[in-house]
Amino acid sequence: MDLNRLKLTLSCLIISGYVITGCTKEEGNSDNSGDKSKITEETRYANMFAKDILEIYYYWNNEISQDLNKLDPEKNSDPITTVEEIRYHDGTSQIDKWTMLTNNMDEFTSSVQGVSTTYGYTPIVYYITADSNDLIAVVAYVSKDSPAEKAGLKRGDIIYQIDGKTLTVDNYMDLYYSSNITLSFAKLNGLEVIPTDKKVSMTAIEMYENPILCDTVYNFNGKKVGYLAYSSFDLTSIPELINICKEFKNEGIKELVLDLRYNGGGYVITENVLASMFAPQTNVTNKDIFEKEDYNDFFTEYYKQEGISTETRFETEYNYNYNDINQHVSTKDANIGLEKIYGIITGNSASASEALLSGLMPYMDIELIGEQSHGKYCTGWMLAAEDAYKTVPLAIKDWGIYVMVSIYKNANDETPCMPNGLTPDLNAEDYPLETYQLGDENEAMLKVALQRAGKVYPESRSSVTYSPFIDSKVIETPKKANFGRRIIIPSQSRMPGIGLKTTQE
Repeated sequence: MDLNRLKLTLSCLIISGYVITGCTKEEGNSDNSGDKSKITEETRYANMFAKDILEIYYYWNNEISQDLNKLDPEKNSDPITTVEEIRYHDGTSQIDKWTMLTNNMDEFTSSVQGVSTTYGYTPIVYYITADSNDLIAVVAYVSKDSPAEKAGLKRGDIIYQIDGKTLTVDNYMDLYYSSNITLSFAKLNGLEVIPTDKKVSMTAIEMYENPILCDTVYNFNGKKVGYLAYSSFDLTSIPELINICKEFKNEGIKELVLDLRYNGGGYVITENVLASMFAPQTNVTNKDIFEKEDYNDFFTEYYKQEGISTETRFETEYNYNYNDINQHVSTKDANIGLEKIYGIITGNSASASEALLSGLMPYMDIELIGEQSHGKYCTGWMLAAEDAYKTVPLAIKDWGIYVMVSIYKNANDETPCMPNGLTPDLNAEDYPLETYQLGDENEAMLKVALQRAGKVYPESRSSVTYSPFIDSKVIETPKKANFGRRIIIPSQSRMPGIGLKTTQE
């Protein structure tokens, strides 16, 4: 359904006749006694935009209806913070941790698509001891063709200094946000950090980080098992994913280790493409239900009246056009013929990762290995101001919002990750301090999955000794832009626009 036509669909249904001017006293009926010194034209329109979206689209719009008054266009000077404060919570418990307003929608969408200024590595940061501010960082993985790869960084490398200074709680964010950096490396002997001669300097660059970290096939016991480590459901990687699945099909694999330990989610269409290649061919041919979306009362009634289904079925033909990515892909020759998936998950596995595994559960054997996943059971739309209004005020032309609009369910009307994440069938831990790279059959979590698939390891293999601080002293670090996000592209979401007429001052 065409988005431009949808922008006009509900102009009478929703708030017909309402005009945004940003300068009339009638709007909001608020008094003018507050301090207006911080209320710029941009801030005023941003408050209106956020309130409009949350009032109509937000899944918990009824629950936060009273709090919407805090987005007063004449008084509220910080709409970004206010949206974060009023998103749905139950007492002190945050139910919605993901809805957010942004004043730079282009940067937001680019980062979700894997494009950002980066060194191209993912460090995990640990306290050395509980009573110290000193830290070390362990490289979890490195992106192909990145400054980190060119500098020779690998999974398991230990960073103990930045620019000649000890890594501490005061400077560790420079690992992620600095423009230039010199890293000094070390090895561990118990709790003792022993410096090595290794030192590298890097300059951050704007680049696309390919989320396909590793794909390979293992042969043992007369069968073949595939492995795919995937860190983000972005759009750019879809054609490569299809080619990988075709190779898996040609290899004749029946079981797949799907490594989502670092995957925080991403685009629903990418999730659907993968599902069509992983699910049994019969279910795909029959176009059985893959997922369902549960919306707020307004959207439920709207879709019912329009005869629009809120179910997603397995398909093989996909078209998507978003942010300069215009693509048609087909998976009709890429269904692998899988009988079982071993899903590797951790607390960093969220949103589309959880939804993909949940949606496949009614149709095939899914065994979860690892740690409890994040627990993101809702779906969001990334809406720029131009997606919501017929005419966008120039002051907010760069603004947008990521808003939770639905809760997803599988064909059995179940949301297995709600509310606290997917529970593994077999516990296993990620040990980035190992020298084994992702895809190495001796890497800790992959080893557990391959053992479940029937691979027998020599008993003589010595155990790796880990430093005692590794167990629980992980410090909070920045997440990838897609973390906790399950995103429906507006042009493919059957999204009724607000249809508000806007005028400029």
